[in-house]
Amino acid sequence: MTDRATTETATPSARLRSALRSFEPMYLVALSVLAVPGYLFDSLAFLQVFQLFFLFFLWPLVAPLVGLVFGRYADETDATEPTDWIHMGTGREYAIGYAMLVPTFFNPLVMAQDLRQLLGSAVALVRHRGSIPDRETYEQRVSYRLPVDGTWTVVTGSLEREYSHSWFPVNQRYAYDFVVTDDAGHSATAEGPTAVENYYCYDEPILAPADGIVVDVSDGDPEASHGGGLSHLLKRDIRGNYVVIQHAPDEYSSLVHLVPGSVAVEPGDRVERGQRIGRCGHSGNSSEPHLHFQIQDHPNFEIAASLPITFDGVETESPWLEREAVDSTAADPTLEEGDGTDDQSPTAVDGERDRVAITAGQRVTHVDTCDDESSSAPSSQQSDRPISSWLERFGTGVSVGGVITFFVGIVASWSTVVTLLAASVAIGGSYWLVGPLVRGEGVGLRLTRTGVPIGLALATTTVWYAASSTFVAGRQTVGGALFLVGFGCLVAVAEYDRRRLGREFDGFEAVPDADSQRHGS
Repeated sequence: MTDRATTETATPSARLRSALRSFEPMYLVALSVLAVPGYLFDSLAFLQVFQLFFLFFLWPLVAPLVGLVFGRYADETDATEPTDWIHMGTGREYAIGYAMLVPTFFNPLVMAQDLRQLLGSAVALVRHRGSIPDRETYEQRVSYRLPVDGTWTVVTGSLEREYSHSWFPVNQRYAYDFVVTDDAGHSATAEGPTAVENYYCYDEPILAPADGIVVDVSDGDPEASHGGGLSHLLKRDIRGNYVVIQHAPDEYSSLVHLVPGSVAVEPGDRVERGQRIGRCGHSGNSSEPHLHFQIQDHPNFEIAASLPITFDGVETESPWLEREAVDSTAADPTLEEGDGTDDQSPTAVDGERDRVAITAGQRVTHVDTCDDESSSAPSSQQSDRPISSWLERFGTGVSVGGVITFFVGIVASWSTVVTLLAASVAIGGSYWLVGPLVRGEGVGLRLTRTGVPIGLALATTTVWYAASSTFVAGRQTVGGALFLVGFGCLVAVAEYDRRRLGREFDGFEAVPDADSQRHGS
């Protein structure tokens, strides 16, 4: 990383921007869990005030808008942020993003997944005995290339907390968001920039970062036809369409926000480094087309811990350093062009094929010509590898039913909650059972997908029983209990799958030395 203005020389605007960037509100969101006992026990009703901390969920939308304002009106002497040269958002687009927040609160699938991410961080902390892997302690087991060809721009992501994707929840701590920009830093063409086809990265091939075996895919989530802060109202997963690949025991890559219908692999497929697995899209929680990429320690996204990674075969540019150098030369003609650049960015890891740590604001290009040609066809399959088990989806359905019960029950009666749950069962059952049938998918896959509506059906039955019997419990109590039961089921199944996949991983680890020899490096 480059040296930036020190605290003593930075302007108040620059210091405020730095403070906002380092502020991590998701730790405060975790305090909202303290409100749960207030709904379970009348004597602890005062704890319900902690539900206000849930509002810190809004911070990811507030922070970019504040940064945009300060970046636009910053004093010329302010320290340059590494991403200031990238032009992805305007005030209009952030306003649209705020408007999209409203329908998100009415999407129980997304709400339940967000809550599972929060609790999943606790599961990951327990799994790692309170210490999440970091760049000093984690020993990377596989040699990774960039999951794209050509030159892409790192919008968010770093091994440093200051420029990380999001430090909390821990499942996305070391994730990266990639787009393609022109030399001026724009991610889309000037003509009609909000149509997805006008974004430079849209529909570009996404590649396997290393050899491995596919353990989970999603290819049926819809995407909005426009970016500019818009996302699809009926998304079923914050990842949209995605592929999860196992590269070693407890080391998985996750490639997210793919174009619907573009996924070229299935669970059980062997994939080779550089093989095409899908195309860059705009599905899930996405303000514009981009690739979300991360390495994680678990096949289940919600309870995983993101892992710090470095890449090999990468050429990097740091546009903010180049601009600082040009500005310095203009201010002092005695300086040679190029002064102010940082030769230590990126960081190469000694002895590991010149592995590079990339960071937000850089333009990165894959230059390893030893890779095999990318392929669009899946390799031979392994049997009995899918992670999307019926029980896991069942737990998801129960947790979604709990979220509907909890939040709708705040303002509505028992009968309204039961009606909405029953409607969810009907809609979910039709989609997950009839949809795959129309698409010609097998009976086994249809039955697996019915786990969600069956979980919702159990939640509906539970709420109906609570409403029609002498059982004394509030709607929030029943909803919270259902969510925790569903989450517990999901965690149990996911942990079983993680251990099973680790045991069954059949020597497919690409250790650095073997990987180097195989590619002739």
